[in-house]
Amino acid sequence: MNEDDLRAAFARHEAEAPDVRELADNINIEVRRRRARRTRALTGAVAVVAALAIAVPVWLAQRGGVTPPNPVDVAASLTEGPQKDLNLLLLGSDHRSAWPENVARADTIVIVHIPADRKKIYTISIDRNTVVDIPAYVPAGYAGGREKINSAYYFGSQKGGGPRGGLALTEQVITKLSGVTFDGGAVVEMSAVKTITDALGGVPVCLPVAVKLYLDPVNGTAPPGARVLPAGCQSLNGSDALALIRQRYGLPHGSYSRDRNVQRYLVGAVQKISELNLFTDADKIAALVATKGVTPDLGTLSAPQLALQLRDFTAGDLVPLSQSTTFNAGPSGGEAFTSEGLTLLKALANGTIAQFAVDHPQLVLQR
Repeated sequence: MNEDDLRAAFARHEAEAPDVRELADNINIEVRRRRARRTRALTGAVAVVAALAIAVPVWLAQRGGVTPPNPVDVAASLTEGPQKDLNLLLLGSDHRSAWPENVARADTIVIVHIPADRKKIYTISIDRNTVVDIPAYVPAGYAGGREKINSAYYFGSQKGGGPRGGLALTEQVITKLSGVTFDGGAVVEMSAVKTITDALGGVPVCLPVAVKLYLDPVNGTAPPGARVLPAGCQSLNGSDALALIRQRYGLPHGSYSRDRNVQRYLVGAVQKISELNLFTDADKIAALVATKGVTPDLGTLSAPQLALQLRDFTAGDLVPLSQSTTFNAGPSGGEAFTSEGLTLLKALANGTIAQFAVDHPQLVLQR
């Protein structure tokens, strides 16, 4: 799909918010079509689920029920526009059905950095147990304190703040710590991963070690009969994908290893979406991110322009990074940033993240 086609798709579908229930059928049709012809080079990736939740599909879905402007004016306005560094924040919230509505914390924290040259997309995982200073947040009645970073989502979501309040306070924490500012973000309820994965017909994930799947240990070990995902590459269904990204017990490095598995899942999701050629279909992508449990906050970000700028990306352009490779206990409990982790955030803030990734290959996800 060329730029003119993409603009036309935006203009044609701007007021539509397709039902996610139709996505699986659409994907099956696309799979049959692609099996009948040679696979060709794909364009138009908006890397990882984070960027998917923030780009034009959500913009399209949000316009449901709004009288659309003149399609000619919309098409004319979809120019690439000036490009600058973009930082997006993705939070994975694991709210269990038995919990009160406002109890969830951010189990997964990922910064998505898109440089101005649009040649790579960097995803930086922040460990949920890292102890930080959380500033006061008046809208939720929070006075501030020193807590694990995943608590920022909880405090920000109180008094009706909900996912967007939790996202806003977490953004403030990272900005205060590193100087990194954000252009937009999204909260993804982990249960939505099951829906998305099954709609895609499974997601490929390559695991370096076998992983036992269980939520809570029994006497410090896996309960009898716990399912095991073997080491190696495999296609995960929705239930197994959800269990994998939740799993932090029994892993070599606890939640750090879990964050790496989340990155592996995101890479696989982008790969699968690319294989199905969904990045160039506005309807299907809109349906994908309209899944219940995805809460975007675009701010002033121009999603149509971002989608145009990222139309040539593929999964190979993703550079997943982690703040550390193993435990680094802090003096007041929880985890602390290593010197490398702090340098990583500084590199992100001052625009030298590409060189940092070259100089610190141990923090880059090996595929």
